[in-house]
Amino acid sequence: MQIEPDQILALKARYEAVRNMVQDFFDSQRDSLVVRPFADDEVSLDAAKVFSDNAVTALDVLTRFIGELDLNIDQLDQAAKTYNLAEDTNQVSMQKQNRGI
Repeated sequence: MQIEPDQILALKARYEAVRNMVQDFFDSQRDSLVVRPFADDEVSLDAAKVFSDNAVTALDVLTRFIGELDLNIDQLDQAAKTYNLAEDTNQVSMQKQNRGI
């Protein structure tokens, strides 16, 4: 992926927002995705197992997706440090604060 240096921090912020949204969904819905059988018959037991297996697969995919987002965020953070963007951002923020003092 090629990113212009001046877009690194904005992209990192978007990745963090997506990661946080997915993580919040994962945390709030994880337990509700596992299905319990509606009855004690073979069809209900089999159906619950299939739904639960699919839920576990979906949770695994979400976990890997969050991990990939974390890796991308770390890489963007390293790129920002390489270009000294984090320091530039802090310096600009401090200058804005000093204007009113």
